[in-house]
Amino acid sequence: MAARPPAIDLSPRARPLQARARRSREAILETAHALLRARGAEALTTVAIAEASGLSVGALYRFFPNKEAIVCELYETKLAQVRALGLVNRRGEPGITPWRDFFLGYFEALKAAEREVGFDVALADAIFLLPQLDIIDERHARIFADSLAADMKRFGSPWCDAALFDLAMNLYALDGSTWACWHYSGRYPSLAIARLYEAMLTLMRPAMEGDPEPGEPAIRRP
Repeated sequence: MAARPPAIDLSPRARPLQARARRSREAILETAHALLRARGAEALTTVAIAEASGLSVGALYRFFPNKEAIVCELYETKLAQVRALGLVNRRGEPGITPWRDFFLGYFEALKAAEREVGFDVALADAIFLLPQLDIIDERHARIFADSLAADMKRFGSPWCDAALFDLAMNLYALDGSTWACWHYSGRYPSLAIARLYEAMLTLMRPAMEGDPEPGEPAIRRP
């Protein structure tokens, strides 16, 4: 297991109640995202974020203690939005919708959600320069895997919960590996996405069509 990053205060300050303060906070997050796209995480500073947001550094610190807290809040918010939109936009019911059609539609909904909320290559790349994001990514992966495993069971997989969770975590890792392709191309290449869907569905087939379970799961719920 990779070593955890050193402890840094990643907690945002108390969420503001006044509309003006909420707008300032949102401006900080949006500006940080824009600077990530333009300069990358390595060049991101609280001074740059404050200046581009039209705020003083002192005003920025009223909302966030450091740049890491800003990026973590942005990262976690975007991932939560992707999960929510993916769940809302999936369609189909067991016994009516073939499992391949349901899960293909679900994966397509997740990718559409990434584009809609702006979870892009800049945010995906930030995890390599801000290791604190790895904790958030792992939490997101486990939430996703729990939901996907439950859906596989709902659509008739006879595999046990532990085997389905392990498979779902492997599918999440496969999805993550395609970000390298998107990073190199600078866009969402349609062929790479189509290949990702087919690979995920192929890996799911044994679980959905009653093949014997594999050996001991590599990844377990905590």
